[in-house]
Amino acid sequence: MNSKLAFNVNQTIHQRFREIASTYPNSIALDFKNINYTYEKLNSLSDNLAQYLVDELGAGKQRIAFFIEPGPEQIVTILGILKAGMTYVPLDVNFPMERNIYMIVDSQCSALISNNLNAAQARLLSQNNEVININDIPSVSKIDLNIEVEPDDLMMIIYTSGSTGEPKGVIHSHRNIVHFISRLTGLVDINNNDVFAFYYSICFSAHALPIFSALLNGSRLSILDFQKENFSVFTNWLKEKKVSVDLMIPSVLRQFMATLKKDERIPSMRALLCGGETLYKSDIDKTWSHLKKTSHIYNIYASSEAYVCSANKLSHKSIIASNIVPIGHELPDFEITIIDKDGNEREKNKVGEIKIRSRYLAQGYWNKKELTSKDFIEDSEPGFGIFKSSDLGYRQSDGGIVHVGRSDSMVKLRGYRIDLGEIENLMMQHDDVKESAVVVKENNQGTKHIVAYIVPKKDKDPDTNYLKIAVLRMLPSYMVPTYFVKLKSLPKNDIGKTVKKELPEPDWNMNVEGKEVVKAENPLQEDLIEIFERILEVNLIGIKDNIMELGADSLRLFVAFDEVEKKFGQKLDIDAIVDNPTIQYISGLISDN
Repeated sequence: MNSKLAFNVNQTIHQRFREIASTYPNSIALDFKNINYTYEKLNSLSDNLAQYLVDELGAGKQRIAFFIEPGPEQIVTILGILKAGMTYVPLDVNFPMERNIYMIVDSQCSALISNNLNAAQARLLSQNNEVININDIPSVSKIDLNIEVEPDDLMMIIYTSGSTGEPKGVIHSHRNIVHFISRLTGLVDINNNDVFAFYYSICFSAHALPIFSALLNGSRLSILDFQKENFSVFTNWLKEKKVSVDLMIPSVLRQFMATLKKDERIPSMRALLCGGETLYKSDIDKTWSHLKKTSHIYNIYASSEAYVCSANKLSHKSIIASNIVPIGHELPDFEITIIDKDGNEREKNKVGEIKIRSRYLAQGYWNKKELTSKDFIEDSEPGFGIFKSSDLGYRQSDGGIVHVGRSDSMVKLRGYRIDLGEIENLMMQHDDVKESAVVVKENNQGTKHIVAYIVPKKDKDPDTNYLKIAVLRMLPSYMVPTYFVKLKSLPKNDIGKTVKKELPEPDWNMNVEGKEVVKAENPLQEDLIEIFERILEVNLIGIKDNIMELGADSLRLFVAFDEVEKKFGQKLDIDAIVDNPTIQYISGLISDN
């Protein structure tokens, strides 16, 4: 069957889902490992959770957090919360405890949903909120979910990095997300035969794309816990699950392409969406040989506040004239204007700030009125809003748009939007730090790293290893600086503002841990060091260095493991390496075999 139900933006997400579940009751809605859920089963389980939430907590527009590892229970929980007329707040089981606690407290959650695996940790996080174990919920005898939910009601709070040193919660309505999936469905021509890949953090705002694109179209959602797998498993998984639509961050795409054999193809992939970072012509050129001739690559422009609002659809025959791949033209019901610092529209081919106008923007930031009024502007026409993105770009002569970076301290790295001010603020909380500045710099190989500069207080000498540990306790790994540089003072302008362009380059030739390098003892260790230095793009790795910490990039680490396995023709015991992550130990594993 290949048919479509027309979208209606006056529906809620769960109303649309119920229509889909009624239309395709026996179709597979999602799969994880060897577990398959039909639409009928997913609908029934989420109904049961919704009724339990209403019976236990009472009806009302409450916020409910959930702390569950990747798998079907995450999806059941999202749908159950929405069906109960409530708002979901996702937490990542791999995030630092302090960050998850902040999101629970700031969102003023009424309860925290978890499962058997994470219940103990959830109780530590709960802040005296009720903890509901989804595995202990009984079957409710009567489902009576006549709960009034309006399309403009809040359905999720997704936290992103904030310049004040605290994450900010972006709030979206049902109507916004239904329209988002509607315009994406039209762009990619999604149908009920499609299979969507979902393998990134539930706290990444882009989680909404595969989850709701699949479940609001009768497609299948295939879930992989990427934290526990490597790229060789990922490739086989894409083939085995016959994934047809995938969202891949450009940095992930590059690492993925590096693991594929020259003639290896992903035959089922018909639509590859790339977004979150700059996409280059070389990325496209390297990717086509691994896709079928009828496939398309979409370079999309999106944000947590607007989701996908511009796209460039590319085929094998597309001609890309510049190094940077344009983000194309606006999608239906969105207007993009390039403005100067005074708010006036820029001429074509002139860089300015990207301003987005639509009826379908986020409602703002949770409990942050001042920040909301700064970034979101009321339009003269009722129902419309304007979002000042702080992204820089220009409009080409043909009307297409090119995105060139950020106008503030916000950067995009590995697909995540990061506010460097949040990291700076955290560094300043250390007792021995007087000043801090955080920037992104490129090393000699062209790889971007977060670099933290600190000015110690008088007679203090903070240990950078302890600083890194302190940051790791509070921030996700993708926000942790790779290099820490101590300075006597920060470069300042006439009014005392830090001039970040004048910050010195870190010593790229120094081991990032600042430790004495223990050199290779044999040719095998020399080969291993060459592989890890090249792929992690970290110089001077010693045989006793912790390779899990050196690059702060698990994707590159998996690529390195994959190359080692291919070069030496044997499977590595990744679990054993995690316990002893050194070149010395890995060489011993290979020698013993």
